Amino acid sequence: MSFMQEEQEFPDIGEVVVVKIINVLGYGAFAELLEYDNLKGFVHISQVTSGWVKNIRNFVKEGQTRAAKVQSIDKYKNQIDLSLTKVSGSAQRAKINEFKQFKREKKLIETLAKREKKSFDDAWDDIAEPLIKKYGSLVEAFQKIALLGENAAEGVPKAWMKPLLEMIEKSVTVPIKIKKGKLKIKVVAPNGIEIVKEALSKGLAKQKGAEIEILYLGSGKYLLKATSPEFKTSEKVLNSAAEKVIDFVKSKGGDASFEVED
Repeated sequence: MSFMQEEQEFPDIGEVVVVKIINVLGYGAFAELLEYDNLKGFVHISQVTSGWVKNIRNFVKEGQTRAAKVQSIDKYKNQIDLSLTKVSGSAQRAKINEFKQFKREKKLIETLAKREKKSFDDAWDDIAEPLIKKYGSLVEAFQKIALLGENAAEGVPKAWMKPLLEMIEKSVTVPIKIKKGKLKIKVVAPNGIEIVKEALSKGLAKQKGAEIEILYLGSGKYLLKATSPEFKTSEKVLNSAAEKVIDFVKSKGGDASFEVED
């Protein structure tokens, strides 16, 4: 579902939408669907929370932004029934965060259009549409471009490329993803310290896509940490670094193990 909607387009049944509570009554609450122009829905008191409700205002208040699940739609009556109970806390936070991020990226497109003295519609059609089609969202697209540069902006007309890249460089921060785990190393050889140092240096060897850190925890234990813009890359580099350390230690007659932390 795209956040850019034509007037009076309806969500799908089962879709999770972002709403603003606009009127709370004794039997339920009316809400505005923020992703859909001119649409409002209703949350019955039984769908406000899973438990018994003595005072509905203890659970919803005017002005709140919430995530709700679409239960039913009557297009002829322009009526949409919503549920707050069908959206978990984690899904609630993720949906609202996604919406806020989209609003920010949309604002960047508006600012870029004004700077280039173009209409918002032209900027949206030329920049947002091809990027959303490729990446699924503007948030994901802008982060990819921030990380990979022009090659990640394939589909955007050349005339927009330079101003788009400049805007992203100034305004978009690439998120940092960290994976870590604990190394246990035991070497009883006379030159054990040298073996451990060399093993750790192999783990610290530069790898594509992530930064590696190793911190001594004491008693032969080490914290191994990999940092990159993507969890998969961090995980891959972390395991590769640990494997290099373990292989070297074992090749010298020592013992080593590694456990990834959640």
